Amino acid sequence: DSGLVREMNWDAESAMSTMCTVPTSQASVTQRTGRAGRVAPGACYRLFSRGALEAMPARPIPEIQRTALETTCLQTCNMTEDSVQDFLSRAMDPPPEESVAIALDRLEELGAIENINTGQTLSPLGRLLSDLPLDPATGKMLITGCVMKCLDPVLTAAACFSSRNLFYAPLGERDEAREIRRSFCDNSDLMATVRAYNAFYDMVNEKGWGEARAWATDNFISVAAVTSITSVRSQLLNELLKIGLVNRRDLEPRIRRRNVLRYDASVNENSNNESLFAAVWATALPGNLCARRQMGNFGTLRTRMEDHTGLHPSSVAFYRKPPKKEENVKLPGWFFYHEMVLSSQVFLRNCTSMNPEQIMLFGGNSLKPLSLPGDTTNKFILDDWIVVGSRCEDSLEFLSTIRREINAAIALKVMNPRKPLPESSDDIIEAVSHTFNILDERDKPQYAGNENEEDVMK
Repeated sequence: DSGLVREMNWDAESAMSTMCTVPTSQASVTQRTGRAGRVAPGACYRLFSRGALEAMPARPIPEIQRTALETTCLQTCNMTEDSVQDFLSRAMDPPPEESVAIALDRLEELGAIENINTGQTLSPLGRLLSDLPLDPATGKMLITGCVMKCLDPVLTAAACFSSRNLFYAPLGERDEAREIRRSFCDNSDLMATVRAYNAFYDMVNEKGWGEARAWATDNFISVAAVTSITSVRSQLLNELLKIGLVNRRDLEPRIRRRNVLRYDASVNENSNNESLFAAVWATALPGNLCARRQMGNFGTLRTRMEDHTGLHPSSVAFYRKPPKKEENVKLPGWFFYHEMVLSSQVFLRNCTSMNPEQIMLFGGNSLKPLSLPGDTTNKFILDDWIVVGSRCEDSLEFLSTIRREINAAIALKVMNPRKPLPESSDDIIEAVSHTFNILDERDKPQYAGNENEEDVMK
């Protein structure tokens, strides 16, 4: 027994997970000793001194003190009228006050809670999110997916966030596995996963389960992970059905006791618009935007909190060196990421590229007008760090107006989930879908990420 353990810790201030090697606890040491005699008589050799054992903590650090607290704070706010900070301070192992304060700030930015004299209270959005067994931001992504009528791929993405990785990489075959993942999509890890998931079930429907399993093995896809994602999808769909965001008429007859959306469901009208639902995915991670640095080493990215990060080497969008001209690869300038981790350096995991229009309509939390001394051009600032400008000020004003209209449609849906949106909101949603189709055609010759983005975002 080395007396050490690899433990994931959460830094609330930087919103970063850190995998640390730390001394284990005395309780874990005792539990490890029992493993030596589990199936036959054995001996345990401890590679540390008695002094080191006595210096170890009596038990592991409670999870509430080393994980994100947004969900905990939201549920606490739903259960008590007291201040969330005061309520959690009475726990057996209270979380740090700073972590609670940061979690409450993020919930307020999300629009899930409102501050009152006695503490916090749930907003209409917060009440709806508290009914979903998900991280609050992921729950808002599902609501946005229902409003934008692209629920199916959004549902799959939410299930992927809560399940094990669909792809696996055998030892010695990691490069080959990454190239296969890249064959599904070369600029989005989440898109590659969703396409592979859909391709698996297309194979099941066309050639049967046996052929699909063989295909999954050839493509380094875990069938157990596919099954897990399907199960989570069904559970989430059932929750959306209960709160009224999905109509029962939009469901197929139950298949093996699982709910499945109809291909022509009203909430699926725009499910073939990849640019639209990829933008909706970003609402699950509103603060997790990053930009490729124009100055600096190749591959260096910048986030709101970190000036020097990079894509994780397992990402489909990762390149160790600039691609050759003959490869005709255009590097995206913007991404959203699922997780920031600190190991040998700060890495961003599960990244998806974005174009400026996607960020303008769905990215971040707060978009505000920006006034600079001596500058008369129309500009906006997103989350106090992304400056948005354009050579055409009318386009910029138009996009900001559409963003407000989308938020208004979400607010209407939250107030009455079972009631259809007014025709004016449906027209806005249809216009946004058509806009993304036009942008896809525009970006076919060259991927949005280099010269075109400089006109919109800096």
